[in-house]
Formats: sequence, C-alpha cells, structure tokens
Amino acid sequence: MKNIFAVIVAFFMMMSVTYAKEKVTLLMDWFPQGNQSGFWQAQFDNAHNPDLEITIKSGGPKVRTTTAVASGQVEFGLNGSDSVMMANAKGAGLKAIFVSLGHVPYTLVYHPNTGVNSVQDLDGRPFAVVMGITYWKWVKHTYGLNKVKEFPLTGDLGLFARTPQQFQQGYSLFLPARLDAKGVPNEQITVESLGYRPYSVLFTSDKLIKENRALVQAVVDRLSISFHKSLVDPKPTRDFILSKSKKVNAEIHNNALELMKADFLPADWSKIGCQDPQRWVELASQLKEVNVLPADFDPHSSYDTSFKKGCFN
Repeated sequence: MKNIFAVIVAFFMMMSVTYAKEKVTLLMDWFPQGNQSGFWQAQFDNAHNPDLEITIKSGGPKVRTTTAVASGQVEFGLNGSDSVMMANAKGAGLKAIFVSLGHVPYTLVYHPNTGVNSVQDLDGRPFAVVMGITYWKWVKHTYGLNKVKEFPLTGDLGLFARTPQQFQQGYSLFLPARLDAKGVPNEQITVESLGYRPYSVLFTSDKLIKENRALVQAVVDRLSISFHKSLVDPKPTRDFILSKSKKVNAEIHNNALELMKADFLPADWSKIGCQDPQRWVELASQLKEVNVLPADFDPHSSYDTSFKKGCFN
C-alpha cells in the first residue's frame, strides 16, 4: 500500500510540475499610454489563459529596459530597435521578437509662422530633448544642425507655449494633440519623415530563448491575439490607461489609436509583430554613420523572426 501511495503522490507531483503556470514580466519603456494597449490587454487576458501569467510593469524616464532584461531582472522589455543594437554592441545578448509599432513615433514640434519650412530651419534654436538620445545624433549629423541649443526635456508645455523660437521632442501620437488641447498652435516634423525609423520592439534575452523557447513563443502568441483585441475593443485598455495618466484624455487617446492604425501598424492586423530584416540592416548602417555602433556590428544578431508566424506568406 505504501508503494502504491508513493506512486500516486509522485504522479500528482509530476502533474503539478507539468502544468505549473509560467509567469513573466514585460517592462514598458514609459508610463501607461495608448501605444502600449496591446501589452496591457495581454495582462487582462491572464484570466482566460491558465498556463501563462503576464505582468506588465510601467516604465519611466529612469527605467532602462535593456539593462533590466540583460541583467535578468525581468524577462521581456520594450524599446527601440536602435537601443537593442546599442546594448548588444556592449554584450547585452538581446533579441527583438515582436514589433509593436512600425517605427518609434519621434517628432520635432515647433511653432508655426516662425520661419520653419524645413528641418534645417530649426538650426540655432533652443531644443527640449532627452539629452544624448540616438535619433538626434543621426538627425544632427545628416542635416547639419550644429547650432541647436539643446537643453533637457522636462515635459513643460508651458515653457514651449511661452517660447516662440523653441522646438521640442515628443511622440507624434500624443504631443501635438496635447498642445492642441491646450490651445497652443504647433506644427511638427516627424523623425520618420527624415529617414530614421527604428522599430518599437519587445525583446528578450538570448539566455531565455535558449533555456525556454516555448515560453517565448507563448508570449508572442498571446501578444498577437491581445493586440488585435485591443484594437477591436479599445475600451478596457483605454479606461485603465486613462486611470493612470494625468496628461492624456479620452480624445487624445482615441486619436493616438487612429494614428497607430493609419501609420504605425500593418493594414493586415495578423501581421502585427512582424519585422523585416532589411530594416535592421538600414538602421545599423545609420548608427554606424554616427559611430554609435562599431563598423563590424552584425544587425542580424539582434532579432529573431521565428516566433511571429505568418509574416512571410
């Protein structure tokens, strides 16, 4: 009897291990906002997925998602594909596995009727920017903006409103609409239109892919479904995100979603998450132009297209 009991106990212990819920954390690169809707939906969908629990963790100005993933603090992180390659050039060992936006929506917002007809006309003006940010190194180099008076971005829209010659960094999905809501006239030059277009990507570590490929696949599969759900029925994620944001209202949020659909997501939503290897080659070449990446860096080391299915058919 003892032997039979021991076998039964061992069987149920084995079953509990076999069906143990996997738990992972996805670290965002900023506070909750509309472009993260699909990720937050994935957390909401835990209720319908007993085998995988996804926790979304908010980012912020001091959060370094590449460092957090490379050091094993979290399993997955969100950032630009340029940041992933720069981290890998220092030995981080990261792989992008899912594209959330076709390009990071960097934009340069300026005052209308101040003599700006092209990006070169911004030279010599004060610029509120995240100091040292990579896209700006490339823009300065490519367009010869050598006299811009850079100062740290604080998000103070009042300062922008009071300073006609100033221009400011932001996301095209949000900053122009926020200024419109405050009655501050504005125009913008998107960084994508200037030729610099890093993906916004979810990435993980080479180590996790090697040790638990099935888990990485399960996360990508969940995201493919959750992104679609968040677009078809945006209310759950919108209500949550607005509860966490003091800077964006429902109108601005909804506008961001429409902009995403028009300019940042594939027309076929089943292709959300797909990445084109040539885009990585293009971006790496741009980063090498400004000496951010070494000349022999291999861009193909920074992504894995095998997890997102249906991209090339």
